Amino acid sequence: MDCDVLIVGAGPVGLFLAASLAQQGLSVQVFDAKSGTSQHPAANANSARTMEHFRRIGVAAHIRTLGLPQDQPQDVAYFTTISGYELARLSLPASRDAVAYAKAHGFTWPTPEPPHRCSQLYIEPVLLDAARRQATCTVHFDATVTDIAQDAQSVTAVVTLAATADRPAQVRRVRARYAVGCDGPRSFVRRALGLRYGGVANEKRTFMGGQMEAVYFYAPRLVEASGKAAAWQYWTFGPTQRALIVSVDGRGHFIMNVQLQGDEAPSEDVVRSRIAQALGADIPFEVKSSSAWTAGHALVAERFVDARVFLCGDAAHLFTPTGGLGYNTGIDDAANLSWKLVALVRGRAGAALAQSYDAERRPAGERNTAFARDFANSIGYVCLPPEAYEPGPAGDAARRAVGDYLAFHAHHEFVIPGVHLGTRYEGSPLIDTEPGSPPADNANLYVPSARAGHRAPHAWLADGTSLYDAMGPQFTLLCLDAPAPDASTLQTARNVLGDLAIVSPRQADLPALKPLYERRYVLIRPDLHVAWRGDALDDRFHAAMRRSLALDANAPPAATPAPSAVVDTPDTLLTS
Repeated sequence: MDCDVLIVGAGPVGLFLAASLAQQGLSVQVFDAKSGTSQHPAANANSARTMEHFRRIGVAAHIRTLGLPQDQPQDVAYFTTISGYELARLSLPASRDAVAYAKAHGFTWPTPEPPHRCSQLYIEPVLLDAARRQATCTVHFDATVTDIAQDAQSVTAVVTLAATADRPAQVRRVRARYAVGCDGPRSFVRRALGLRYGGVANEKRTFMGGQMEAVYFYAPRLVEASGKAAAWQYWTFGPTQRALIVSVDGRGHFIMNVQLQGDEAPSEDVVRSRIAQALGADIPFEVKSSSAWTAGHALVAERFVDARVFLCGDAAHLFTPTGGLGYNTGIDDAANLSWKLVALVRGRAGAALAQSYDAERRPAGERNTAFARDFANSIGYVCLPPEAYEPGPAGDAARRAVGDYLAFHAHHEFVIPGVHLGTRYEGSPLIDTEPGSPPADNANLYVPSARAGHRAPHAWLADGTSLYDAMGPQFTLLCLDAPAPDASTLQTARNVLGDLAIVSPRQADLPALKPLYERRYVLIRPDLHVAWRGDALDDRFHAAMRRSLALDANAPPAATPAPSAVVDTPDTLLTS
């Protein structure tokens, strides 16, 4: 084998997956046809769940310093034109205040990592560095995968590497135990597997439904000339066009999405005319780059797994970007897949663990594309009455009415902790579903639940640290006002699970944790979803361990346990 895992695509999903795998000691090779990380802004919003995953690999704090200036509010604002009338505004905290805001609004955002608005332009280099810092990970750019095949033991890819300053042109065959396609909506890997998208495509709307042009431009006087407070997103509803303009750095760089009309071609003159219309004033600007894309999709691949090959991110699902869910769903895919590949490579899992990725993540993709489609419908069909563009009392009344709806919509699309944190795997083959009904899956309200399959509820501990930072890199057993497992039980558990952190919170933390988890023992997966909970480490605990790795209940455990995790938080937790 040349590596344990071969990843096609070095966008944010592929790079996050590579870093996650390599941090656990797997050998990884990544191939991407581009010459380097993205130079054109794409995804601009990191969900709370994505930031939690970034925290797990040690990059969240760095990423939170990137993007908009630390003191600039991350508002979403709606206008006729940017220099015209302001219709509505959703106030969101600046990045320097976001964690304190989440603590103060714990009912809404029970997370150590609230959302962060930062472009993929800045995220990818951080993830690339995180991957390359691991000795077992190699990332190749200017490298195109032209063939992929698999047998019962491995996957083999043919890769054409273009000539660069560091290497001559060459064609290489790379053999890996597993392969992952993170290569976007036109995924070569998905097409090579013969898999198709299913769902809704090419929905037409007044906005966010049809051929779009994304324009990256520089307008250092835009905010000043508008006479409005700075924002993160600027939505414009002009009489002849609509646009979404997103601040990339708070220093004059923006990305604008406009919908092309009819058979209109995205020429330079059209692009410049569209920017001028959205601004509504003679503001100097410089176009840096542009790219065409299509809105109106809510598509999910018919399968995410084919034997030893997996699909992640846009290769597995394609979104209209309302709600910012496409890239974030891809990061959640990778977090789910990463620990499963570690277990498969280390020989600790049953073969069915690979298929559990499809069983868990395909429904998540269908859930999230449905949410994004709903957000697109909510904003995409809004039309302003003609008087909304006129001065005077009638215009003021029309703008207030439209503004009331847009304020409602802004909360509907952007205050979505339920979407970010509410993914659950109740129907998973790895989970013994608990009796009773789970909390409703509501976009705008997240109700923490420690039912098996749900995200492990977060809590701030008495000393101000996050419970999540006590979790081990692989499985964690949370012992709440209960004795840690005895030596025999612990050895058996580690024979099955490999790495297992034992976390016993101090008495001062129990009042916050016990109502959230409701049981004395909770087994938590590496992706911070609950695998099992109960009041005794009995046969049900042992069965849950094996089920979480898709092991036959009668199969013997692994002979040699992996090294155990040690969590260094002596002031707060007892660990083993």
